[in-house]
Amino acid sequence: MSPTRKAIARIVTASKQNVPHFYVKITIEAKPALDFYEAHKAEIACSLNDVIVMACARAIREFPAFRSRLEGDDVVTLPAANIGIVVATEDALVVPVVRSADSMTFEQLAREIGRILAAAREGKAEGLGEGVFTVSDLGMYGIEEFTAIIHPPEAAILAVGAVREQVVVRNNVLKPSKTIRLTLSCDHRLIDGVMAARFLARLKELMENPSQLA
Repeated sequence: MSPTRKAIARIVTASKQNVPHFYVKITIEAKPALDFYEAHKAEIACSLNDVIVMACARAIREFPAFRSRLEGDDVVTLPAANIGIVVATEDALVVPVVRSADSMTFEQLAREIGRILAAAREGKAEGLGEGVFTVSDLGMYGIEEFTAIIHPPEAAILAVGAVREQVVVRNNVLKPSKTIRLTLSCDHRLIDGVMAARFLARLKELMENPSQLA
């Protein structure tokens, strides 16, 4: 194993052995977020994942437990939504961090994400260990849903699946739709089921009404 792979193995093994994970899932209507992204991409080099990170940052600002960590027997709540983004490099995964994502405009956030991801692929991952929450997106590979392992000492990680074309029922009428499956892994020592459900409900609201992110 390479040194990087050894480090990953050590971190994920410790996380699964020592962190009491639980999982909650939700399906969101993707079209509003896709329209929001399409409306901005001519001016900003952005992606759907940027919209998801922006929505997470807004929700994390409202739910302090999602920016908390355990230090011994103490719960420490951090002041900003520093969000890690999982990036695949040539031989491993790294998680660079966007600092204070909740204080940025969408344009600022998209540019900062683009910058830190480019740096990470060149071996310069920024903000390692400073994150409060991580987003892991496998949608570009067609993966519909998955569960992710929490990146200690963070309290949660969001797994993002692919955009899927589906038929949904609205007002007793079948209509075509595009959906995304989100799976939230939480540390049960810091977050309970009701809080996780409320967080995902708020995230769904933001994603389906992205004008709130502007």
